[in-house]
Amino acid sequence: MAKALIALTDRDDAIKINNALEDRGDTPYIATDSSSLLEKIGRQEFNVLILDTDIIPELELNIVKFVKERNPRLAVILASTKDKLDNAILIARKENFNYLSKPVNIHELEFIMDKLGAFGVKEEAALSPHEYFTNIFIGKSEKIRKVMALALKVAKSDSNIMVTGETGTGKELISRAIHELSGRASGPFIAVNCAAIPENLLESELFGYRKGAFTGAVADKKGLIELADTGTLFLDEIGDLSLGLQAKLLRVLEYKELRPLGDESSRNVNIRIIAATNQDIKEQIKEKKFREDLFYRLNVINIHIPALRERKEDIPLLLRFYIEKYNKLNNRSIVGIDPKAKAMLVYYDYPGNVRELDNIIQHAFAMSSTDLISVEDMPVHMHNLTPYFQLEAHENEKPRIRGRVVEHPELLLSEVEKTTILKAFAKFGKNHTKVAEVLGVSRSTLWRKMKEYKIKIDV
Repeated sequence: MAKALIALTDRDDAIKINNALEDRGDTPYIATDSSSLLEKIGRQEFNVLILDTDIIPELELNIVKFVKERNPRLAVILASTKDKLDNAILIARKENFNYLSKPVNIHELEFIMDKLGAFGVKEEAALSPHEYFTNIFIGKSEKIRKVMALALKVAKSDSNIMVTGETGTGKELISRAIHELSGRASGPFIAVNCAAIPENLLESELFGYRKGAFTGAVADKKGLIELADTGTLFLDEIGDLSLGLQAKLLRVLEYKELRPLGDESSRNVNIRIIAATNQDIKEQIKEKKFREDLFYRLNVINIHIPALRERKEDIPLLLRFYIEKYNKLNNRSIVGIDPKAKAMLVYYDYPGNVRELDNIIQHAFAMSSTDLISVEDMPVHMHNLTPYFQLEAHENEKPRIRGRVVEHPELLLSEVEKTTILKAFAKFGKNHTKVAEVLGVSRSTLWRKMKEYKIKIDV
């Protein structure tokens, strides 16, 4: 675990990071100005320094030189506002530091710290590319193995990539991994969520602007595309990009140049674009909402990440991974999940995918007071959602006919019918009409059978 010094001018931001690192099991300290930073560095040895670039001008010495001379193995993560990010990137490249934009995104910070590994303990053997991906994508299913194999194959190329998949499947995660294993790993990885920035601001964020280009443009500002020069630009939710910005992005792809707002000249950029979307871009093309020529420029290589419900054989591995993770972070010793709760977790469809499973296990850790996670520890909305819950509840009760115990209840016609109905609902959800159709019965017959076998599925 890391011993980290958080040197940020914003105390609230520093406290938020402090709490997050403590939750991970790290040992954080806070400094909010240059004097407290120097005082703490002078007295203690740290493994990682999260350094606000706004503190650097306050110092009367070269902090970079000071840090390197005192502790050459200290990992430095620069934190900078977006308008000063270009300068932070220059320092980071020169000194082999990492960097983040402010306010600091906790998940991004955790990603960088996990990448840096066990600080100051020992030199870690470099992971092979296959091991690197295995550590990122937990699973043994055929679908996820194909995703990892494809990502490994294309990482060393310089082609643009389109990553598709539902929300929460890990599109940004695999994009970062591809960048880290590419020839551009020493360059920046700039992530942009096209849906999170208002359309009237997105153009200036992407392309930058010259002083005086519009009201409020009091100084030149580099855009995120230019900041990604020599590295990778990750465009999340590309389907939300307006047609006007699509045309400008197409020009960047075709001519490797961009023109900031208010500038009369263009400048060259060397970037690789990895775009991601959870939308059907081909359908958007038909509806004239997305440019076909841009799609083919971006979709040179397509990587589709399957939804978690499509690779349920990976759920037990993911459960084991998250239990180990949160045992370590929370200093707990939970040994597993009881059969009833596990039946629920395997049956559930996870509209939020792996991210939702992570949240569910975090919730269970917060609620559990024993060493075994139970149904009661699950989020309330899951308590009665699955027919397997009812099936599992009775699985140890052998039925009787005319007072005699049936030794092979699974062979009873009634049990076969009940199991078939449950499996149909598991496959088609709560759609009673569809279930009746695939079973070849009317809705009234289905309803009667459900009543007979005490199967309750909410409409």
